[in-house]
Amino acid sequence: MTVSAIEFTRLGPPKLRLHGQQCDSCGTLMPWWETKYCYSCGSREITPVPLEGKGEISNYTVVYYPPRDFLGQEPYVVGHITMDEGVLLPAPVVDVAPEEVEVGTRVKATLRRMKLGHEGDIYYGQKFVVDS
Repeated sequence: MTVSAIEFTRLGPPKLRLHGQQCDSCGTLMPWWETKYCYSCGSREITPVPLEGKGEISNYTVVYYPPRDFLGQEPYVVGHITMDEGVLLPAPVVDVAPEEVEVGTRVKATLRRMKLGHEGDIYYGQKFVVDS
């Protein structure tokens, strides 16, 4: 979830915590954006569940040529994070040099600035830092 500073003030911290979706029928845990139905059993009964916010990098890439909204942040790492609960989430990995990132590195979620909007809005979202 990425929100502007204005939305951050209006929504408050409960809307910005890391969460997944769990199927009420079969118990499958999915990423937060899977809100229509369960891919395992097809049930439409899905409930948001909080995630602890810790996991490990299962794959990653280093971005050297970013989209316009992220110019000036390169190079940066985008990892596939396997959360301790089993959900796989794509997310930026920050505060570590790209050459120091490895598959299997333990990480934890943090709320950080994602980008500056075209009219000066600041957008926040979940990123991951190395869990030492």
